[in-house]
Amino acid sequence: MERDAPARPVQQHAHNLALVSRLVSAHGPVSRAELAQRSGLTKTTVTQLTRELLDAGLIRELGITRASGPGRPATHLVVNSSGPVGIGVQIEADHVAGCLFDLTGRVRDRALRRGDDLRGDPALATKAVEPVLRRLLAAADARDTVVAGVAVGVPGRVDESGRVRSVELGWTDVELSRLVMRRLEALSGGVIPVTVHNGFRLAALAEHWFGEVGTDERPLMVVSGELTVGVGVVSLGERTSWTTGTAGELGHVRVRRGGDRCVCGARGCLDTVSGPRALLRALGEDTPMASRLSGGDSRMRALARSRDPELVGALRRAARALADTLAGAVAVLGPAAVVLGGHFAPLGSPFARQVAGELTSRCGQAEVSVSASSLEGDAVARAAAATVTRRIVDDPARWMES
Repeated sequence: MERDAPARPVQQHAHNLALVSRLVSAHGPVSRAELAQRSGLTKTTVTQLTRELLDAGLIRELGITRASGPGRPATHLVVNSSGPVGIGVQIEADHVAGCLFDLTGRVRDRALRRGDDLRGDPALATKAVEPVLRRLLAAADARDTVVAGVAVGVPGRVDESGRVRSVELGWTDVELSRLVMRRLEALSGGVIPVTVHNGFRLAALAEHWFGEVGTDERPLMVVSGELTVGVGVVSLGERTSWTTGTAGELGHVRVRRGGDRCVCGARGCLDTVSGPRALLRALGEDTPMASRLSGGDSRMRALARSRDPELVGALRRAARALADTLAGAVAVLGPAAVVLGGHFAPLGSPFARQVAGELTSRCGQAEVSVSASSLEGDAVARAAAATVTRRIVDDPARWMES
């Protein structure tokens, strides 16, 4: 079945409903006549489908507007900004961030809870999640909107059942969705679906959806992470890339024989050279460790501006180690767009150019581009929330049935 063409008898109604929903999202304000033309559906069918979407609160009418040319005035349709919303949560070792996201792609509220150390015990993290959820649920209630789901991003691997393994958080087999759902039930008095995602893949999706990277066919490789280094890869030419893609923890790839001890227990990992702990240590032994939302942004910018030979050398070594680790992936993927997010983003364009130069010398590909992310430190939370709302737009029949 073609995604953007009318379906035939099997699952026809749900498919066509999704088709019209996506067209309104992509092209609104749009008239019913335009929807019929773009979709290939009859005007009668479009009228029926849009009525269902209107009744479900997923789209709304802007009112009657007079066309510039001949013909009857048309009523234009847009996605309903007062429709169901999604909550995204980002768990890091020293903070929990969250955002409330509507169907139009607008952030309606944000929340942040800092913590000294949320590693080791998942109960500490879920306890820190509670005030973030409380604020965002209250914001949704004040807007009289329904929370369609909560999506959580964590720096680690997430299996199909939602179990989390994270070296950074010190978790080996944590049923995070169950823990968060318990908190949600206590706060909301009802059942709200919870999904858990690899934070590095969400960071890549955030760049795909909200960043400044072009929309060509090259794979998008996003190197990110707050207190570690991870990578997420999506294809910009893949329309369904938000449900696919790969991600992993790069920080524990060995790059130096007999190097410094890593938090994972091994020596010479990428984190010991290019991770924020290593970079901030170059500023001084007493420099406190912090992710971007907990104060790390300003420290990384200070490091990037410094002309101190020792600090310049630390950044050069970080760029080389990062290029060593990425070279194999770039060689396999071919020409790629590499974006440095997370704790690398505040280092800006000069550091990105260093990494680009090192990568080019290893891969010999002029097509490899490296840039610094322009997104804020809660990009993972934002992308997590967007997975909830995009799922509604892509499959409104399922939402309407629930």
